Amino acid sequence: MQAISQIKTVSRFRPYNGDMTRGRKPSQEAPLFGQRLVHFRQKAGMTQYELAEALDISRDLVGHYERRSQNPNLEFVIKVAELFDVSVDELLGFKTAPEKTGPPPRVKRLTTRLAELPKAKQGVVLEMLESYLDKAS
Repeated sequence: MQAISQIKTVSRFRPYNGDMTRGRKPSQEAPLFGQRLVHFRQKAGMTQYELAEALDISRDLVGHYERRSQNPNLEFVIKVAELFDVSVDELLGFKTAPEKTGPPPRVKRLTTRLAELPKAKQGVVLEMLESYLDKAS
């Protein structure tokens, strides 16, 4: 008897399932800036709430910029570009940054540190590295 009353309670007070999205679907496509903002936010692995906190604004304002703002405030654009470490041009969609080539940052830092060592110590480190790489291959 108790199980039946629980089923009625669940079906009566939870008519929607978890797969349904909140709110209504947008009637028009988001402006380019909004699309770029969503792209960089998601690329950084941030939620709207986290972005709002980082920019010291409300989550509703983030949603406004992502879905409706045709002409974002210049101060906001600059703050977002600095936060995501991209140029304003890239954020606004005028140009895309070239793919970074070369060694990963950690390797670059280590090679810089290696170059600062005296020649004798550089030789020791390089011998150890070559020996390890030869064994690993």
